[in-house]
Amino acid sequence: METETPMDVETTSNNGNNNNNNNNTIVKTNSNVIKEGDHVILDINDGEKFSVIKVKLGSKVKIGKKQILINSIIGESYYSSFQVSNEKNTLERITQKELDDRLNNLVELNQNDADNRNLDQNNTAQKLTQEDITQMKEKGTDSNTIIKTIVENSESFKTKTSFSQIKYLKKKIKKYSTIVKIIKPTLKSLTEAYYKKDSRKICGLRFDSFGQLLTLGNIRANSQVLVVETCMGLVTGSIAERMNGDGTILSAYIGKGPSLSIVNNFGFDTDVLNTIYPFNLNVTSVLNKDEDISKLPPTASSGIYDKQVKEKEKGKQQKDKVKEKEEGDNNSGGGGGGEEDGGPKTIVNQRNDTSNENIVKLLKDGVWSLVIVTKYSPLNILLSCWPYLNSSGSFVIYSHFPQPLMEVHQFLHKNQMAVNQQISEIWMREHQVLPKRTHPMMGMDGASGFILYGTKVTKPSSIQKPISSPTTTTTTTTTTTKTNNLLDIENKVIAATTTIVATIEEEVENSESALKKRRIDEEQKKE
Repeated sequence: METETPMDVETTSNNGNNNNNNNNTIVKTNSNVIKEGDHVILDINDGEKFSVIKVKLGSKVKIGKKQILINSIIGESYYSSFQVSNEKNTLERITQKELDDRLNNLVELNQNDADNRNLDQNNTAQKLTQEDITQMKEKGTDSNTIIKTIVENSESFKTKTSFSQIKYLKKKIKKYSTIVKIIKPTLKSLTEAYYKKDSRKICGLRFDSFGQLLTLGNIRANSQVLVVETCMGLVTGSIAERMNGDGTILSAYIGKGPSLSIVNNFGFDTDVLNTIYPFNLNVTSVLNKDEDISKLPPTASSGIYDKQVKEKEKGKQQKDKVKEKEEGDNNSGGGGGGEEDGGPKTIVNQRNDTSNENIVKLLKDGVWSLVIVTKYSPLNILLSCWPYLNSSGSFVIYSHFPQPLMEVHQFLHKNQMAVNQQISEIWMREHQVLPKRTHPMMGMDGASGFILYGTKVTKPSSIQKPISSPTTTTTTTTTTTKTNNLLDIENKVIAATTTIVATIEEEVENSESALKKRRIDEEQKKE
C-alpha cells in the first residue's frame, strides 16, 4: 500500500559535546514534491479512472467532460488529494480530514437498530426527478447542496442502517463531485492504471504477476538481462526499476521498432535509461546463421529519451572526447600509442550505444536472466534467444494460457536443456477490510495467466575416458555418444529458429493489414 510521506524531512544532529554550543543542522529533501516535467498518475474518484500525464505549466487535462487546469498540483506532495472546481475548472487542494468532515456533516446518520428488510427496489423512493437534478447542476449548485437535497427527498434513506447510509453517501459524492489523487509512478501504480484502462495491452499482467516475474527471473542489480516483450515497455521498466541503473538490459522488439512508451512514464534518471539497449530480434536470427551483421538495418529509435536528455548526453560525450584527446596528447610524447601495440585507443561498449555491433558484443558476452512476455509463441522466441543465456542462468516465461508453456516445458525436458522447471498459475484475490464488512471483493479477475521458470544447463562437449577396466570404458563411450547426440539436437534446434522472426513479422503485418481493412469497411458503412 502506498503511503504519503512528508514534503520536507528535517533532521537534527549534535556534535556529541557536553557544552551548550551544539551545532544543529536541518536537511530538507524534496524528492516527494511534484515538479514541472514529472510524470504523474491521476487517480480519479478512488480508482474509477486513471490517467497518466506529464506535468506542464499551463496544460489542461480532460477529467470527465471538462478541460481542467493542473497548475495547482505543482509544488504539492505526491498522494495529495484535489477537488475539481466546476466554476473555475481548476484543482483545489483538499485533505482527507476535510473529506471525512464533509461526509459526516451532510446528514445525521441513523444510530438506531435499523435494518433493510422493508426496502423496495422499485425506484419510487426518490421524489426528485432527473430534470430537477440537471437544473441544479446547470445553475452551478454546489455538490454538497445537491447531495443534501437528494437525501432530504429520499423516503428510504432514514430507514437504512448506518452502514448503508455511508455507502449511499459515498456513491453520491463520487457521482456529483470529482476527487483527484496525485500518485507517484511506480511499477505497482502504473500496472494498476494500465490494467484498469485496457489489460490486453499489457498481456493481462497484474502487479502481483510482476512480483513473481522479477523474483523467479533472478532480476537484481549488476546483472545482464535479456527481455522480449509486447507490453509497451512495462516489463522493461519494471526490470530497470529493480536494477536502478546498475547492469544491462537488452530489450528485444518484434516488428518495425521498439514500443517502450511506458518506460517514459516511470520518470527514470538518465543513468537508468542508459542501461536499456533496444534491438530487433532479427539480430539473434542473423547471429544463429553466422551471417554478416552489417546487412541488418540500424536499430530504430526507442523513443525513451526526450530532447533534454539527448542534449545532456551529447554535451557529456563532447566533454569526454575533449578530455580523452588532451590525455592522448599528453601521453603521445613518450613514443608509441595508447595501447601496447601502438594502435589507437578505442571506446568499447559505450553507454547507450544501440548500434547492432554493440548489441552483438553484449549478446556474445551472455546474459544471466531471460524474460519473455509476448502474445506470440514463446517456444520459438526462447530457442532464438537460448544461445545467449549463460549456463545456470534463470529464465521465466509468461503466457495468458497454459498450453504454450507446456510445449516449452516438454521440449526443454526432452532435450535436457533445463532443470528445476515448473509451471505455476498466478492467482490473487483482493479483500475489503472494513469494520463488520470484511469479505473478498466481488468484481475481480480470478487468474492472471501462467508462468514457466527454470535454470539453463549445458551438456559437456566431451568426456575424458578414464584408464580402467573394459566395462568402464564401454560405459564411458556410451555416455559420450549420448551426449554428442544431445548436442546435435540442440544445434539443430538453434538452426531451426532462423526463420522464426520472419514468421512472427509476417503475423504482425497480417494483423495490421486486417485492422486497416476493418477500419476501411467501418468508414464505408458510415458513409
